[in-house]
Amino acid sequence: MTPFLRIALVLLAVAPAPAEAARSPSQGGYSTEKHVEHGITFPRARSYKRIPTKPNEALVILKYTEKLREDRRSRGYHPDMLVLRIDYIPDVAPKTPGPGESGDPDEPEEPEEPAETDEEGDTGVEEEEEKPPPPPINNFERYLAQRGRGWTAGEASEGKERGDWKATEYELVRPPKSRGNLAGWAYVWEKERERTIAVLGYCPEERLEEQAKIWRNTAAKMKFSEPAPNPQRRKWERFYARRKYVDPAYRIETRLSLPEKWKAEDTENYIVVYDTKDQPLVRKIVRDIELIRAEYEALFPPAGPIEAVSTVRVCEDRDEYFEYGGPRGSAGYWNYRDEELVLYDATKREKGERTDKTDTFIVLYHEAFHQFIHYSAGELAPHSWYNEGTGDFFSGAVVKNGRVRRIGPNRWRVNTIKRAVAEGKHISWEKIIRFEQKDYYANPGLCYAQGWSMIYFLNTSKTVASHPRWSEILTVYFEELKRAWATEQERLGEEGRADEKARGEAQLAARTCAVDVAFEGVDIGELQGEWESFVRGLEALER
Repeated sequence: MTPFLRIALVLLAVAPAPAEAARSPSQGGYSTEKHVEHGITFPRARSYKRIPTKPNEALVILKYTEKLREDRRSRGYHPDMLVLRIDYIPDVAPKTPGPGESGDPDEPEEPEEPAETDEEGDTGVEEEEEKPPPPPINNFERYLAQRGRGWTAGEASEGKERGDWKATEYELVRPPKSRGNLAGWAYVWEKERERTIAVLGYCPEERLEEQAKIWRNTAAKMKFSEPAPNPQRRKWERFYARRKYVDPAYRIETRLSLPEKWKAEDTENYIVVYDTKDQPLVRKIVRDIELIRAEYEALFPPAGPIEAVSTVRVCEDRDEYFEYGGPRGSAGYWNYRDEELVLYDATKREKGERTDKTDTFIVLYHEAFHQFIHYSAGELAPHSWYNEGTGDFFSGAVVKNGRVRRIGPNRWRVNTIKRAVAEGKHISWEKIIRFEQKDYYANPGLCYAQGWSMIYFLNTSKTVASHPRWSEILTVYFEELKRAWATEQERLGEEGRADEKARGEAQLAARTCAVDVAFEGVDIGELQGEWESFVRGLEALER
């Protein structure tokens, strides 16, 4: 896993990967939580804290995780509790036969005109049987079947009914061949043909008995009412009505989804949400995110107006980042489906030492570039050497007194690429400029360092600047990428193709065209030799 992971698709992790358990702190009683927008009130154990749910998550409405003692932080998986809301949606009715479609399987159909074939009887068209869409998730069983990641309902016992609501408690069965000792539990309230509310819990097996008592106390004592508008909604509607921010509806929903500790700040193009008490850090993030974006816009003019607002989510620390869903081994990520950039406060605060916020901003500047280039290129990712390399290039930005003063070396990458070049273990430019993401991620430590050094070289080398062809490579690549992608999108539209496979093939074609044109007529061997000399001359930096 790389220090930076740009996620293309995020799935709800109903059951996180098992690991060694951490001991629970004392329960400390319960607090009452009321969520009028969902029509539920329940006691929540004070040993649990609420963490945000993903922006586009429709079914998991609340998520909690056990608080950890300071001496137990980052020492393994700890219990989670999820609350689901599943509104009833009727199944799609059977298709009504049209004229000439009796729907009777015994009635003979009129013969179709034969398709044109070649001499060997081949139509030249591969027929793929289209799979029907899955039925709507309108109950707990379907949730497990479609979103449960292999977990199934095991032994069940009926709970005490409350009016029209029926209750069932389940032990969940782990997926076949799953490793580890994770146990699952659920308590499901169902109001027939209207709504299902479920409480799910996951913890190591040896802690199931103690944790199930906590979860059961929350679920069995849950009270229901008709869902009503969130009383905070009107407040934020008035707030944004007096201000000229882009997409106020998105900003309102983002604010309403925040747990009690989280706060938010608006900028022209972002909404920054955070769970850190370091206000100077927050102010710098709010200021720098727009300043660095101006640098992106100057170097990478967008294919069209960018009207999307993105969330910048700053978690309190690495533990909270992982609890939210950050991939292990990463320090931040950009998720284009959720339009969200996620990182954590990585400030180094050593007693007697100067506070160092550098790592937080290395991640911010890198991931913010991914966010910008996604929209600037027309929602298409460039080749990884260009995309990740440029993100790492901007990680070296020095922002001071309201502007980007300079862009220096990335201290996370310099020593790695110097060592690789010295030992002859770097990748040839002929190969790496055509690497797709899976190729790049196969050797992430080296590829990230080399991608950064290639972009840094092409942007800062005096030899490159004085060369009429080399100095154009980055600009030509980006402009050709936008042009080729626009052509491919037009072709897809004409052919009426919108499936993921067709889109993926078109994106690959656009990237291939961009790299072909950018390096046309370039002696790549000569260019690589100059780059190797440049890398050898870089000063080693302390991480």
